[in-house]
Amino acid sequence: MNHKNIAAWLAISTVWVAQAAVAAPVSNHPAQVQLQQNMDTVLKVARNTSLNEQQKIRQIEGYADRYLDYQRIAALAVGMPWRQFSDKQKTEFIEAFKDMMISMYARSALMGAADSQVTLLPKLVDNGNNRVDAFTEIRARSGKKYEVAYQLYKVGSVYKVYNIKVDGASLVTIYRNQFNELIKQKGIDGTIATIKAKGLKKVDAVN
Repeated sequence: MNHKNIAAWLAISTVWVAQAAVAAPVSNHPAQVQLQQNMDTVLKVARNTSLNEQQKIRQIEGYADRYLDYQRIAALAVGMPWRQFSDKQKTEFIEAFKDMMISMYARSALMGAADSQVTLLPKLVDNGNNRVDAFTEIRARSGKKYEVAYQLYKVGSVYKVYNIKVDGASLVTIYRNQFNELIKQKGIDGTIATIKAKGLKKVDAVN
């Protein structure tokens, strides 16, 4: 997936549905209703001509903070080595990873707002323990289609995103390969420093 389309999820990051051209709701499941509302809200910000680019990014970031579990995303992306992180290292890693993702993808997502179309699908997978997968279909300007699965779990009345899969490719798994290699080469603090310096490769899994 190219950098415009992966930003459409993301959910990871803070601009997870900024490319959406919103379709009518197709299900009454709370997770899907919330996803539709998120799409509506973020798209409205992305297309607000009275805001500059940075204002749009910050507004979307502040809104998405309520629906993205950055700690769980980070833990899944690191995998087993996460247990070796101190509390301070975990906090630094989460902040650095979030900032890196925004820096990499936010502008591309906003640019793609007029280029792609997102349809909320009726498909829903119940994984038990208040965990569900909700699905959208992204149609790029080129005509290519991508199915995006948002993996969510319920916290109170809110469903939070902890992973995203694009045509079956897991965002956290793709980044895990980079993180594991970095940790082997540079250790935990060196990995955090690399992320702070925006030293990770973009995830461009599908062209």
